[in-house]
Amino acid sequence: MLELVLRTLVVYFVLLIFMRLMGKREIGQLSAIDFVVAIVIAELAAIPLGDKNIPLIRGLLPIAILAFAQIVLSILCLKSNIFRRIFYGKPNILIANGKIQAREMRRARYNMDDLLTQLREKNVFNIADVEFAVLETSGQLTVSLKSQKRPLCPADLNIPTEYEGIPLTLIDDGEVNTRGLADAGLSKEWLMEELKKRNISSIDDVFFASMSPNGEIYLVEKEIAFNSKEEKIY
Repeated sequence: MLELVLRTLVVYFVLLIFMRLMGKREIGQLSAIDFVVAIVIAELAAIPLGDKNIPLIRGLLPIAILAFAQIVLSILCLKSNIFRRIFYGKPNILIANGKIQAREMRRARYNMDDLLTQLREKNVFNIADVEFAVLETSGQLTVSLKSQKRPLCPADLNIPTEYEGIPLTLIDDGEVNTRGLADAGLSKEWLMEELKKRNISSIDDVFFASMSPNGEIYLVEKEIAFNSKEEKIY
């Protein structure tokens, strides 16, 4: 029993390492080749777990070889458009200038039901509203609506807007974001002073805290977070 637990943990952590080495794209954007690699790795990982008589190295070595080959292939595709098109293909433009490209759809073996389904997933229920639709190599559909059908934005009304930026996380579950503070030119001492102004004596009492670009601090104490009380905005 102990041997099975150890073998499972070893395979688990080795898979995590290899998936990290192969990059985030393996998880976020599975193309056909990425999908095949993921399936094969899963099958190879199950071999040493299903039969304890098989040496662990015989199960991990093929995974290492496959991961190495995938990393090399990714580098080649990064360096060369030719390799990228051979192994990953290229996007198919299914709708161009508001017109359905039937020939391109046949080439991608993509029917109208597929197109309408993915348009609905993009909250587009009228195909006549679409200017361009591109089937990406990952199988996702990218949609650009006609200019008359897009939601209004401030630029359409010539309304000037200020820079918004993104909020800076100060504390996450009692842990200070020291790197973020340093990048913003702030210090832990400054953070402690801000907490004291709000009658909070310890960072450990804070579940989450962030600061917007205009200096507004959003703060949730642990007691509030776990008792479903209302959060505080300063």
